[in-house]
Amino acid sequence: MAKFRSLLLVTLLASLSTVFAESWKLNDINLQLISKDGSKKADHKLDYPNVVDNLSAEPTDSLKFSFKVENSARPHQAMVLFQSQDEFQDEILVAASVKSSGKGRLSLNFAKADPKFKYGTRKYSMTFLVGGLKVDEPFKYELGQIEIKGPATNPLSRPSHVEYKAQPEIHHQFRPDQKLINIAISGAFTLLVLTPFAVLFSLWSKLDIKFEPLKSLVSKPLDLVAAVTFFGSLAGIEYVFYSYWTHVTLFPVLQYLGVLSLVAIFSGRSVLSTVQTRRLQRTAGSAKKEL
Repeated sequence: MAKFRSLLLVTLLASLSTVFAESWKLNDINLQLISKDGSKKADHKLDYPNVVDNLSAEPTDSLKFSFKVENSARPHQAMVLFQSQDEFQDEILVAASVKSSGKGRLSLNFAKADPKFKYGTRKYSMTFLVGGLKVDEPFKYELGQIEIKGPATNPLSRPSHVEYKAQPEIHHQFRPDQKLINIAISGAFTLLVLTPFAVLFSLWSKLDIKFEPLKSLVSKPLDLVAAVTFFGSLAGIEYVFYSYWTHVTLFPVLQYLGVLSLVAIFSGRSVLSTVQTRRLQRTAGSAKKEL
């Protein structure tokens, strides 16, 4: 039983390899060269892997290529690759149309084809390529060589050969650091900004303003902690802004602001709640005195 299974497996693999090997079998291969007046200058019926020799075309001639693919699946792509046999090695791809029956054809008029055909008289190798969706490697058929003459009038000038080589190394130059303002000038403007706060504190001292809310919080430790935390978080936010202006980058600043903002929100709610409660108590006390 084991020998039978092994023999069956070998037979299946052999049959699969035969199918893949014969998946792109070509028949009815015909290569024609047609002159401008419609007469046939060359007519070759080929059998793989035969090639054509001594094929020469005028710039007004046309090339016709027909074939039939003996395969159950329709080819996904079929084309003829023309490659110039000179230092430039120009490649020109011309696609062929393939019907569902497997018959395909290609018609190429050199006068209306790729401009590379008009760079003068050159020889080209012709390679027929057939590819499918489920085939890794395309089928290649070397059809032979053809000499295509350049146009007699208004020939195109061949672009200079481009040589790819290493270019000089690029050294990037960064912009020099921006010059800072003189320390004396910046210090003077800092004092000028702080001057209104000095005037404010001076006026408060003359008006004999008392910070009773802070005194009342001393008797309540939790409220005092909330107030210190709230004002400390506000001071921390101001310091973060200062650090961002001087040396800290954006992303660390966003992280610090996120944490300090949460602290300021929760501690501020507690402080505002305490202030509101004290204000209501003071209003109720004033109303009793009036009664």
